[in-house]
Order: sequence, then structure tokens, then C-alpha cells
Amino acid sequence: MTAPGHVDFYAIVLFIHIVAAIVAFGVTFAYPVIDKVVRTRDPRSLPTFHEAQIQIGRQIVTPAAIVLLIAGIYMATDKWSDFSSGWWSGAFAIVIVLIGIEHAVMIPNARRMRDRAALDVQGSGGALSAEYEQLARQRMIFGAVASLLVVVAVFLMVVKPGVSFGG
Repeated sequence: MTAPGHVDFYAIVLFIHIVAAIVAFGVTFAYPVIDKVVRTRDPRSLPTFHEAQIQIGRQIVTPAAIVLLIAGIYMATDKWSDFSSGWWSGAFAIVIVLIGIEHAVMIPNARRMRDRAALDVQGSGGALSAEYEQLARQRMIFGAVASLLVVVAVFLMVVKPGVSFGG
């Protein structure tokens, strides 16, 4: 660990790692609030909202998660010799799972939601179909799982269960 007030390469990589985590996953915690506001204020904007989710996933979440992984691997090889320790392997696996969820579930789901919402608001004056609502429930479930995984990863990275700092 870097001593407070001491700037070295490890401290810079740690900074990059933390910023990448905030950039990659911070916005995903806001999606439910944005969704609720758009649905209640102007459902005609839902296709644009879902397109924004797709682009955020591709252009922000994925690149930042990759930077997060690279910085994490560097820090683990620099300061921690045991890659099999639960905290490191758990956090590493969570980030891989989160990237997988983003590309296998969240982006395809947002695509389907965008297309369905466009049809729904065009043909019904703003009423959303049962199909759209089903897609929204799926997104809510996977979004909640992803958010929980982010919180667990942060816990593992901060607490580092099983690591002795005494010497």
C-alpha cells in the first residue's frame, strides 16, 4: 500500500483504478431513477433513453471496466503475490461477470426496449405494452444483481478478507 502523501507509480495506478470503477459503474446506479422520470414525464423519450444506455455501455462502461481490470492486475502483481486469495479472485471474477452481463444481457435488452418503446409510443400515444414491461422487469432484475455485485467487489477490495497487514 502506498503511504499517505507519497506519490509513486502504484498510487497513480490506484487512482486510475478507482476512477475507472466510478466511471464504469457509477452511472448504472442512476438508471432506475432516470427510467422513472422518463416514464412519468415523457414516455416518448424512452427510445432515446435506451439508445443512451446502449452507447454508455459500449463507450463508457466497457472501456472503463477494462482499464479497471488492467490497473487491478498491475496492483495485484506489484503488491500482492497471491492471485488465488479470495478477495482478489472474487473481485476479478465480479468485474468479468459484470462485463459479461453488460454485453450478454443489458445492451441487448436495451436494444429490444428501445425498439419496443418506439413502437409502443408511436402507436398508442404513450402506453407501454406488456412486452415492454417484461423487458423492463428483466432489466431491473439484472441491474439490481449488477449493482449488488459492484457493492460486493468494492467490499472485497476495501476489506481484503484474509489479508494480514501486520508486517
